[in-house]
Amino acid sequence: MGKIPHQFSAVDELDALQNSLNQALNAVRDELDVHRLPKLSNFALEPHPLDEPTFICPPRLYEARRLALATIGQLKSLLQRPYDKVVEQSTAVYQTACLDLVVKTGILDKLAESEDCASGLSVLTLQNEFDMDSMKMTTVLRYLAAQGWLRETTEGAFTLTRPALELRHGRNGRKWIMTEGKPKVAMALMQQLSHPNRAWRYSRQADQTAYQIAFNTDMTLFAWLKQRPDELRQWASSVQSLGDSHSCSILNDFQWEKFAKRTLVDVGGGQGNMTISLAEMLPEATFVIQDLEEVIPLAEQNIRNRLQDPAIISRISVEVHDFFDPQPRIGDEYVFMLRHILHDWPDHACVKILANLAVAGGIKSKILIVDAVIAPCVTSTTQSKANHGPVIDDLRGISEYRPLAAPLYIPGNFGACAVMPLALGVHMMGVFNALERTMNEWTRLINEAGLRIVTVHALRGMVSIIECEVIGC
Repeated sequence: MGKIPHQFSAVDELDALQNSLNQALNAVRDELDVHRLPKLSNFALEPHPLDEPTFICPPRLYEARRLALATIGQLKSLLQRPYDKVVEQSTAVYQTACLDLVVKTGILDKLAESEDCASGLSVLTLQNEFDMDSMKMTTVLRYLAAQGWLRETTEGAFTLTRPALELRHGRNGRKWIMTEGKPKVAMALMQQLSHPNRAWRYSRQADQTAYQIAFNTDMTLFAWLKQRPDELRQWASSVQSLGDSHSCSILNDFQWEKFAKRTLVDVGGGQGNMTISLAEMLPEATFVIQDLEEVIPLAEQNIRNRLQDPAIISRISVEVHDFFDPQPRIGDEYVFMLRHILHDWPDHACVKILANLAVAGGIKSKILIVDAVIAPCVTSTTQSKANHGPVIDDLRGISEYRPLAAPLYIPGNFGACAVMPLALGVHMMGVFNALERTMNEWTRLINEAGLRIVTVHALRGMVSIIECEVIGC
């Protein structure tokens, strides 16, 4: 029998996790009933309201789902044989490869177009359609079925599950997965961290990363994209999909009304989706979208596509600006927004970006950093060390979002629920030498740039809003 360290709780780990899971699932059921939402099913032929980026998830339901997923992740680690975990992890690269295959060959679209989605299509039908070996396709599709992407309705016949609907044309998941390069960068990560040149190993420069190794280039990603307009459009689409997946919480969990008559500057605003949504919310505010010259046409086209009201369009201006240059908008009337920008850059670059805003801002200016605030993955193993804060039933009936405190044996970052932002952090490191940051790291960086944190707003999503002002104003 394995020994348990004496500092661990007398509460059995399995008992504690079972209790957390029961509480979470009971809350999910309760919230679905209270808000008259459909029952959840992987067999559904259409997305559930919870799957939609525009759905405003009630706080208790949002946190119950987060707690359930975190607990399931801990239970899997507790119950799975360690050797099986090793093999599963080492072969996880094939999940991405197989998912890429079914999306980029058109197999997924064919399954989505099936006249009988409940029964799906046989691998022989797919073989005739794509001239691919049905035996090999079965190996791929069955693996994806075990991962929850497909359902094998009868032996050798497959259909899409509800999660796979996110991979159809027009969905944010499709936009994300169609951007090339992530597996290639991942394979070069070891070379980046163990590079024979020590200066490279400790570099924070965006041209000394796994990306340069993987693609055998001296160019940064942005320089490479600038020469390839088609790839730039696809990359911009994937970045926008990430923003869109969290825009609802950004719009609803922050009091934008306090800036109702101000000018909001979307620094590095890309295609401007966030600005467009805010312009529809704040009829007396004006807006500026700033980005590089090659991105400006995408933003202008997006404004024309999304807005028909000339009065709203007239309150949005688009201008070329590199955020490493001095900020041209100077004075008290400006509120500067940086959404999903700073996680792309190492600390010294972020300090320069923020310092430019500190110089431009006045006494009434605010700088809003919309980005992930990473919590350490520390797990409380005793009741005395457990995080104290709201529990799931404290959120019953409330409309204002408050995050739960992690219960016993659940990591402070909610473990499995933190995998997505942490994985993006690894990817940003491999592409830009950038890092996701904890609150302590954000504070140091922001203060170094001549700003101070006013408050941090937790959101129903993987990002927070760090509200800053200029030091000395």
